[in-house]
Amino acid sequence: MRELKAEKIRDMTEDEIENRIREVHEEIFNLRFRNAMRQLQNPVLIRERRRDIARMRTILTEHRSGVRKLAGHGETGLAAVAVKATYTPKPEKAAKELVKAGMESKAPSADRKKTPKAAKKATKEPKK
Repeated sequence: MRELKAEKIRDMTEDEIENRIREVHEEIFNLRFRNAMRQLQNPVLIRERRRDIARMRTILTEHRSGVRKLAGHGETGLAAVAVKATYTPKPEKAAKELVKAGMESKAPSADRKKTPKAAKKATKEPKK
């Protein structure tokens, strides 16, 4: 049995993927047993099956979170783009990103501490 590619997994339904995960778990059990008995020709198969399971679980998670749908479940391809387009970062993260880009906002944030000079200027009365 060969590795499962992501495209083939996405062509399956959720139930088919979950059943396949169970089958591969059983296969791993048998491979480990044969490996312990020194009857397994290629022990790398165990690693490949673990990765197949991880790949299937990742695709299921993507489908369930709406990042990318499975083949028979409506939109494909553009779903990931739509999710990224509607992403809005948290305010503190957005401020950090602005600073990195050199576009720091003019308004001071409430959580920023005033420097000693700024505090003195704020308490002084304006000159006449």
